[in-house]
Amino acid sequence: MRYRSVINMHLVNRMQAFGWPLLVMAFALTIVLAIGAIVGSLGAEASAGLYRGLTWNGAIFSLLGPLIGYGFVSMGQYFPLALGLGLTRREFAAGLSVVFIGNAVAYSVLVTVGKTIEAATKGFGLRIRFFDVFYTGTGASWQTFVQTFLLIATVLFLGAAITSAVQRFGQSFLWVGGSLLAVIAVALLAGIVLIDGFGQQLLDLFTVGWGTWMAVIALIGLLAAGAWLLLVRRTQVR
Repeated sequence: MRYRSVINMHLVNRMQAFGWPLLVMAFALTIVLAIGAIVGSLGAEASAGLYRGLTWNGAIFSLLGPLIGYGFVSMGQYFPLALGLGLTRREFAAGLSVVFIGNAVAYSVLVTVGKTIEAATKGFGLRIRFFDVFYTGTGASWQTFVQTFLLIATVLFLGAAITSAVQRFGQSFLWVGGSLLAVIAVALLAGIVLIDGFGQQLLDLFTVGWGTWMAVIALIGLLAAGAWLLLVRRTQVR
């Protein structure tokens, strides 16, 4: 099986494969460090408040943006190229799965190491939180690795599945999908406004245990990967 050709194809453009995610993440980290330095100059109390508040800092999501784009590009750019070079859809799916899992492992290790250093140095000496936040897990380092791996793998497969669906069903998929999301959002908003206690019940969902959240993320990732594997067999090359 020539899945290695798919892996090599994804590594040719080093900036796209590694550069942009790391560059965007470094830029976001620099901004957070600058904020920490400014607030730190205001005194220990302000710095402690910033440290607590940054538990909900979502700057680490800057890493997920380029990665979901990587999922889009893999199907929108590399998939037609692979078929044009004579690779089969099965070989492409096998190679891309290895690329996605490899990316998820590599970036999870990076985030886990960053979180460990950040925790050991109390926010790089500036009392900031970038890696050690709710979204990457505030528990033990192994939890951060598992949580980050599941998030990144889900984002990558979700990006590939969305692009495959667009290629298979055309612009109608975007219209139907966007309309469905809008209906759900309106229904939730109506429930919060019109039904007593509905908003609190939604908030209570965020207090479920860590394991339950990981199961939810894993389920979304598996559904995205399954949808992608089904679609990649029939996706039209446009």
